[in-house]
Amino acid sequence: MNKQIEVTLNNLKSGDVFKIVGFDESCKNFKLRLQDLGIKKGEIGQIINKSFFGPIEVDIDGRKVAIGRGMAKKIKVKKFECPIL
Repeated sequence: MNKQIEVTLNNLKSGDVFKIVGFDESCKNFKLRLQDLGIKKGEIGQIINKSFFGPIEVDIDGRKVAIGRGMAKKIKVKKFECPIL
């Protein structure tokens, strides 16, 4: 059985799989910017690269996108946890 934990995108690490569940609504242009990048609620993705500095690289629906850490803090996701067999 898969367990899901709700966090923000910046709290994930490389290799983590997630589903976007919402956004910080404090800025109207933020949601529009994400839509321009093809990022919307319900999308499933994976963290490709997250180093100590710089943007977080994600793969969403086969598209690789670099998201700044400030933006990543405003994207709410559910992390998929797979049980160890």
